[in-house]
Amino acid sequence: MRALYGVVALVGLLGPAWGQADTLGFSWDNDLFLGQDKNYTNGVRFSWVGDGKNDCEHNGGATCAVARTLDPLPGIAVGDEHHALTVSLQQIMITPSDIERSTPDYSDLPYVGYSNLELGLFSWDQRNLFGYGVRAGVVGPDSGAENSLKFVHRVVGSNEPQGWDNQLGPDAIGGVWFLHAHRLFRHTGDNGYQTELGTAWGVDANNFDGNAQAGGFVRFGRNLPGNFIPDYAGIGTAGSLVGLFDHRGFGWELFLGLAGQYNGYSYIEEHGDLYDIKARDFTGAAIGGFGVRNDGFSFTMTLQTSTSPLRDSNDLVSFGNLSFMWAI
Repeated sequence: MRALYGVVALVGLLGPAWGQADTLGFSWDNDLFLGQDKNYTNGVRFSWVGDGKNDCEHNGGATCAVARTLDPLPGIAVGDEHHALTVSLQQIMITPSDIERSTPDYSDLPYVGYSNLELGLFSWDQRNLFGYGVRAGVVGPDSGAENSLKFVHRVVGSNEPQGWDNQLGPDAIGGVWFLHAHRLFRHTGDNGYQTELGTAWGVDANNFDGNAQAGGFVRFGRNLPGNFIPDYAGIGTAGSLVGLFDHRGFGWELFLGLAGQYNGYSYIEEHGDLYDIKARDFTGAAIGGFGVRNDGFSFTMTLQTSTSPLRDSNDLVSFGNLSFMWAI
């Protein structure tokens, strides 16, 4: 847990050093939102998106310095696009189906706690968003996942998980990621209602859950937000916050998306030697939700269900997400 507090302190120090932030986000995943308590049990994410910069050919500052460094990469055009640095801290908890059992069930999933810090740069124009970043974290007791999950279960009145003494780890986690989102169109009708269609794909090369994923979405509402990705729980991550408050005034949205993922590496499969775990190569997911927003605050609720990541299971993995975002 001390390591997690250290990462939080690092984020607090880096934010002011990089310039005044313009968006803060807190995202909470939990399967209890859907009346169940197993497997992907809980996840939290704190994100910071810096104030967008443009004309980085002539402007200084840390954001433009990183943009100029990454300019040779596809999608990073320092003279034509907006750029923003991002910092995200994520913690997830995975448990077996029977959380009241204190001894391992080798036919089910093990206990896994994972915390990581993610740093990135996003560049965007009216139609495209590109993101590049790095991540570093830890699996095991130093992730703080055990204490966090026990706290959540006390708050919601759920049974306390008993098997954390057998969690996987400790191990260090690291990797790099890429994200591209494209706005196919946004149409405004005579009555003021808007419809938007977009796509996104990305690669996350890391030694916890290395994957490549792609998806598409449609959303409908009034005064839709300026971000490219409404999936605040999945492929969007910090990228879903970029441009969120660009359009002023009250707005609301309904969204629906489909995504597919290639699972290239699974830490749980590779390190759960005693567990009968074989990961699927491909999984699919459906995402739906709604959101409301004004000039300084945005709230969304998302429900997500996906095919099982385990080859010997046909059970769907479902959870809900609550996201709270502030313009500062």
